[in-house]
Amino acid sequence: MQNQPMSSNDQSKLLIFALLFAPSIVFMVGIIPAIFLAFGIYMMKRNQDFSSIETAVKNFKGYTYLVLIIFVLSSIYWGYMYFNEENSWYSYDVQLFASLIFTCIAFTYLVAIHFLFYSPMKRHREWIVSNGIFSTKAKASASSRVLSEVDIIKGEKLKQYSVADELTKWAKLKEDGYISEEEFNEARAKLLKRN
Repeated sequence: MQNQPMSSNDQSKLLIFALLFAPSIVFMVGIIPAIFLAFGIYMMKRNQDFSSIETAVKNFKGYTYLVLIIFVLSSIYWGYMYFNEENSWYSYDVQLFASLIFTCIAFTYLVAIHFLFYSPMKRHREWIVSNGIFSTKAKASASSRVLSEVDIIKGEKLKQYSVADELTKWAKLKEDGYISEEEFNEARAKLLKRN
């Protein structure tokens, strides 16, 4: 299964992850994890190695765990303030509610990165490394590309040019100032002798 294209189900999981993650990028909270993932995908394509994705996911999780810990501590603090503060003129419910919401969001991202991003890609890692994430057809192998390039080069070497083509080239060289009038006349005489 590792060397097969991603199914539409797995591709839709990646799309769902991107849609879930988009708001955090818009609000600038998710810029750093997004950079981790984008850089991991770029390095995977460049180096043809899936370990770049694994590293990017580890960095994403580390950053998200840090954010989660901060918001859990914040929730504990605001919860303590809310339940133990005797001043009725100021309520801590907004801060507590916001901290709890952000804690849930961070936890959701930890679950989503694993189940919606990493797992589908890991199941198809060999295919993704050699062909790309959303490709359904295998790319031509390097040896077949080299052979086709050699065929093109051979074809160009065998291609014949007419005397008129050669004269046009020499005239252009003279016009651009790369050769003198004498050199042009010598080349023209040789070309006309050949025919």
